[in-house]
Amino acid sequence: MPTVLPPGASRLRAWLRACGLPNTLPHLLPTTCLLCGQWQGQPLCGVCVQRWQRPVTRCARCAIALTQPTRDAVCPACEDHSPEFDRAIAALDYEDPWRSVLSRFKFQEATALAAPLATLLWQALSQRPHRVDLIVPVPLSRTRLSERGYNQTWLLAQQLSRRLGCPARHDVLQRTRHTERLMSLDAEARRAQITDAFDVPSAALPHLQRRHIAVVDDVLTTGATLNEVAHTLRAAGASSVSAWVLARTPAPPDSRRRAQSGAGVSEVVHSLSKR
Repeated sequence: MPTVLPPGASRLRAWLRACGLPNTLPHLLPTTCLLCGQWQGQPLCGVCVQRWQRPVTRCARCAIALTQPTRDAVCPACEDHSPEFDRAIAALDYEDPWRSVLSRFKFQEATALAAPLATLLWQALSQRPHRVDLIVPVPLSRTRLSERGYNQTWLLAQQLSRRLGCPARHDVLQRTRHTERLMSLDAEARRAQITDAFDVPSAALPHLQRRHIAVVDDVLTTGATLNEVAHTLRAAGASSVSAWVLARTPAPPDSRRRAQSGAGVSEVVHSLSKR
């Protein structure tokens, strides 16, 4: 798999593979930390992770950062209108430098980031243990998978499966049609794009019946995708759906102020869950 390396080191790894050397040897070569540039053995060094992974109190339902204590650790918007999923757990806020790191992971073939990023999510999960029977990645359309060459959420799901000892499957949820990139759309446009975009194959139904499912995604913003996924899985027989995400997009400053009176952008997550 492609890794995060300077061009010379990348070529060296490719040459080692071409020579038929063991598959594990290229991964023993040093690389540089994406955040500080220091040579070491992983694409993210421990010092930088500790520096930039700030502890945040989050809403138990939508994972938005809470600006003040709330009843049952649930934001006012979730009190009014809950999302389709039962809980959301996020490792990070979607802000720099993590925004740039996730962009490398998602769009620039930096698949070596799957392990350290999954570790961050695993640490967040350990703070909120709950029952999970099956881990499912948010699927890509065939067009997007062909363009990218890999599904970053499946890489994360595999890493989490190994750490948690919980099975992961990529064939129980499929994307039925290609959609625009949602990051450029507003909340209503996202909902229109993603509605009915997922399906569960009939052969996969036994894997979901009365099961507790964890859905892995990279970023939670409006919740349009995860709401639609949760709705699809519940309709197929899942007992509960948890959203596990690397990063949660923070509320804008004005919405953070409004959140004290029960309003804010996290409302978008819940408005999209209304049917």
